[in-house]
Amino acid sequence: MRRYLNILPLAALLLVGCQTQDGFQIPNTQPDIRGNITNIKKTNSKKKEGVAVILVESVEGMQTNHTKATLRIDANTHIENVEGATLRLEHLREGHLVEAWFDEQVMESFPVQAHATAIRVSH
Repeated sequence: MRRYLNILPLAALLLVGCQTQDGFQIPNTQPDIRGNITNIKKTNSKKKEGVAVILVESVEGMQTNHTKATLRIDANTHIENVEGATLRLEHLREGHLVEAWFDEQVMESFPVQAHATAIRVSH
């Protein structure tokens, strides 16, 4: 039993090392959409942390679950670059190539509408 107690702190340290600085991490699943940001609209500039809606359109030839998605971004959305560095909403630009993961609640309209839990900016 004591042998396992010695391993516990090491295992906890390894788990903490797998998370980003702010405690969020990109899901270990395939993204719901891959594509370019074609529109960004800030929806609430009075709050300390911005809220926005972005339109992501898939790139021809790139495999993705959806061809277009309107995504709501808020303080609960984790945004990072391909190196894993955390980005802010202000870093997103039209034309950026992104991968996005949605909440479970998706409005099946066209384009689909969802809250983005995580976004990885590739370019």
